[in-house]
Amino acid sequence: EHRGPRLRGASMTTTMTTLVLLLLSQGAQAALHQRMPQQRSRPGAEVSMQDASQPAVTARAASAALLRIGTVPFCLLPLLPLVSDDLRPICEPLLICHASVIIAFIGGLQQAAAIQHDLPPWIAVLAIGIALFGTTTTSAIATGLISTHLAFITLTVAYLLQLLIERTIPPTAKQSMLAAERQLPMIVASFSLAVGAALT
Repeated sequence: EHRGPRLRGASMTTTMTTLVLLLLSQGAQAALHQRMPQQRSRPGAEVSMQDASQPAVTARAASAALLRIGTVPFCLLPLLPLVSDDLRPICEPLLICHASVIIAFIGGLQQAAAIQHDLPPWIAVLAIGIALFGTTTTSAIATGLISTHLAFITLTVAYLLQLLIERTIPPTAKQSMLAAERQLPMIVASFSLAVGAALT
């Protein structure tokens, strides 16, 4: 009788572990890509003043690292209640709050890219609209307007909509908003929230 929940928990743990490994693999590839283009063979192996003045870690690389750190709660918080059901009242609100903060950050990035690259106004409006739609779930739970289950569903839909928005944005704008670096973390976040909805 207890095999069903155990198998479901093991399956979700395996899936989350796979996503974490993919995330780490993507980070390692990005780090290699960051270093290799800077190593160019030159006569006499001379280093120009421009290369010497470049920082060892760029702002883009640091931001990408922070993105991956911010994805860790999406991987851990859905799994902890499977270890002990006593952790559920702590982990579920933490996951919802974390997702609400991150989705507001993503909406701000999308709006900034829309302004910087003169994209259609609906992109800026929709980006912030979806972010507000996601962040209001925290207030709605606190006031008892919606259930935790509905909050997880709302945030899952919001993350998927933001991914769809980014598919319509030109490559030049995607580069300034770290779209490539955020793609896998956003997929992980969407899956994590969907798991939260399934377990509540």
